[in-house]
Amino acid sequence: MSEKKKEESTGIASAIPGIEVVKEATPNWEKLLYTPERKAAFQKGEMNLRDYHAISGPEMLQMALIGFRLYEQGKYSEAKTIFSGLISLEPTESYYHTALGAVFLAEEDLEMARGYFDVAIGLNPKEVAPYVNRGEVNLRDGKILEAAEDFAKAVELDPKFEDPLTQRARVLAAAALEMIEAATKDEPKKDAKKK
Repeated sequence: MSEKKKEESTGIASAIPGIEVVKEATPNWEKLLYTPERKAAFQKGEMNLRDYHAISGPEMLQMALIGFRLYEQGKYSEAKTIFSGLISLEPTESYYHTALGAVFLAEEDLEMARGYFDVAIGLNPKEVAPYVNRGEVNLRDGKILEAAEDFAKAVELDPKFEDPLTQRARVLAAAALEMIEAATKDEPKKDAKKK
């Protein structure tokens, strides 16, 4: 029996007469993904870039983990590229904004960091991390009352201190309170010098 006859006598080919077995058919993904209907849905804002390119959740997570590792290694430029790309793919995911803000914070670019933490809080006001990080930005920027408010919000969101960042918020809140107390103790001295 010839090789072609063997293939036709097995599986689906034997169940449906006239079907020819094709080995290793690779779909044309470009043609399948980028149909006029999908392009129109994307252009109307009915589909985000991640869905348009059919990038899975696990693939997004893998990219985020790579970005986080780069951040930990001090490779901030590369980490910014990853997190900026993730934001482009899925702009409503608060974690990506928080992560990019953390990179800017590590680079001491406080205004950029604050902007990303503000967006993250707007997207998910129940997430602890952007409050702690924005509080740190405010603390470094000398905005002690705003910092204390952010740290208090983080503790309010996690009163049982289940997130390690909440413990950090508590420590930073204590530092902010000490700074406020020190500033208020110095005020009478300044007033006395003016008289």
